[in-house]
Amino acid sequence: MSYLKKVTIKGKELLFPNFFPDATRGVVRSVDSGDLKQVGIEGLVVNTYHLLSHPGSHLLKKFGGIKKFMNWNGWVISDSGGFQVLSMVFKNKKMGRITPKGVTFYLDTLNHRKPYLLTPEKSIQTQFRIGADIMVCLDFFTPPNADELMTKRSVDMTIEWAKRCKEEFLEQLENHHYNQSNRPLLFGVVQGGTNYKERTRCARELIKIGFDGFGLGGWPVNDQGEIDYEFLKVDAQLMPDNKPKYALGIGNPAAIIKAVEMGFNLFDCVLPTRDARHQRLYRFKKDLTEVDLFDYPDNFEFVQIKKEIYKSAFYPIDKNCDCYTCRNYSLAYLHHLFKIRDSLAWRLATIHNLRLYTRLIQFLRGIINEQED
Repeated sequence: MSYLKKVTIKGKELLFPNFFPDATRGVVRSVDSGDLKQVGIEGLVVNTYHLLSHPGSHLLKKFGGIKKFMNWNGWVISDSGGFQVLSMVFKNKKMGRITPKGVTFYLDTLNHRKPYLLTPEKSIQTQFRIGADIMVCLDFFTPPNADELMTKRSVDMTIEWAKRCKEEFLEQLENHHYNQSNRPLLFGVVQGGTNYKERTRCARELIKIGFDGFGLGGWPVNDQGEIDYEFLKVDAQLMPDNKPKYALGIGNPAAIIKAVEMGFNLFDCVLPTRDARHQRLYRFKKDLTEVDLFDYPDNFEFVQIKKEIYKSAFYPIDKNCDCYTCRNYSLAYLHHLFKIRDSLAWRLATIHNLRLYTRLIQFLRGIINEQED
């Protein structure tokens, strides 16, 4: 398999593989843009639904987009918000309803709730106001317990909404006077749950419509709470090898390694930042130069920093890590910070966890380059 190493967006090269942490509301919690750059993060994922609520797309437009608003000069992907909206509606029908037009839900604004219709067109319009480099089509998230009829309906509407997203995207490109060299990209999302016939139909129709890249849609976790790698493998084979393959929501280190081997290029997940805030720090079992990652993807362990054994641990989280936290602080100090519930604990833990991810990504790029040479 020929692995896609990069894609050009707005005249700049986005290198693969890559991991973008979730900056859902325009912030990676507890760290700033300087911290993110220092650990080697190249891009972030923001969420259209949440930014519609706060601060609102019109304010972002006045600022010139999310990058200026949050002082970030790296890449930005804007998720369509479809997953969040649809998951809320499936959990509680009082939260909204789904129609061929789009999804009606209650938008939480500063002091009240009001009904809001998120259509494919409005999703794309909002993503242009956000100013994302990569935009994602509004799709009908196939819930994990969907029957055959619901699965088919989700695919039908995903395809139809994708067509409307593409039409609106082209119109917005014209309105903003973009050309092929300075425009953002648009990704379609493959749905169909675990019905691989429907996933195949969805992928084929999206390819016909024509997108700059393709995303993994649905819920790729089995009943045991583990990543369903067959689920990933099917989509990886359905997506064109000459276009980016985006594994939305796939983010534990072992899953990234396995998905890269399948051909996926781009990843995002809340895990490294969420785990950091919940006192779960990451560490390689062995230095990356000592193992074959594709044969040993589980080369990771977790440090539960709240345990008393770390009270007197006068050494860093990972002796081989070059992050700001490991160069300056001990496990004992981190244990102390979490014990007294000081906010610095979140920042230092998040810096370390994200640096582990960028170290992994950089190492994977090196392996791919060696294999291709």
